Amino acid sequence: MDISKIQLNINHLKMICTIAKSETVKEAAESLFITQPALSNRIREAERRLDTVLFVRRGRKLIISNAGKRLLHSAQKILDELGRAEYDIARLSDGIEQVLRLGLPQYASFKWLPAVTRYFASDLPHIELEITAASQPLNALFNGDVDIAMISSAQKSLSLDDNLYESSFLLQDELMACLSQDHEKANRQYLLAEDFSDETYITNSIIPEKDREYELFFQPENILPRKVLQVGFNEAIIELVKVNYGITIMSKHLMSPYLESGAITAVPLGEKGLNIYWHLVYLKQSKIARPAKQLSAILQQYARG
Repeated sequence: MDISKIQLNINHLKMICTIAKSETVKEAAESLFITQPALSNRIREAERRLDTVLFVRRGRKLIISNAGKRLLHSAQKILDELGRAEYDIARLSDGIEQVLRLGLPQYASFKWLPAVTRYFASDLPHIELEITAASQPLNALFNGDVDIAMISSAQKSLSLDDNLYESSFLLQDELMACLSQDHEKANRQYLLAEDFSDETYITNSIIPEKDREYELFFQPENILPRKVLQVGFNEAIIELVKVNYGITIMSKHLMSPYLESGAITAVPLGEKGLNIYWHLVYLKQSKIARPAKQLSAILQQYARG
């Protein structure tokens, strides 16, 4: 693409993102620290340059057009990437040679984080490890949003594009039902999918995820819980389970610290249990692969300990 033909600048991108999340024209102008007439002029300028309508005014609010939605999609990505670049450059000025972004799912355990943080601070002080929550860590890696993805899989070996990515197996884990000690099913040897059909199921995501409980446990039996309650924080899920408001499914490693209190219990899924496997997946580039392998070794050691 010939960048000399690009019509818009950063101010236009900031403008469309700000308007999209503002309730009124006045609110958008105040967020941009400009007057309402100046905002109107900026909109007209962008529309003139693109020769299309980006917004339709309805009362005090601006309604985004289809063309505006397309521009908004790219503007958000461009501004996010620019923000990351500016952050990286600032860290480089402070003596940090590399920012390494690690993407983890919400259901990951963080017990290892202090040990990893101490290791990077002492042995790899020139690298800053940035932890990012990602609903789909592998997609975030493929899209370039993170450098390393921690994922769970139903398979111990991953099938990847060997020209672009490498992976390291970390540990075997197990998905288990998490119930209050007072729950009537707490003393079962194991639970089947049908045992959830009359339950309130508490989860941090209602979107079915690959190699997790929906795909591996519920879907094969064509059974869903009676009610699904989405709660965005693992600690909040545990608190609801403790008071017997519902049940959930978590990995054994994530659940283990909460079991010590004795308020909750873990029950296997199915007669044979339901194993999953944790992996690190990372770009096949020396500046990323080298610290990623060191990170993998720390996590493997931590898992064994």
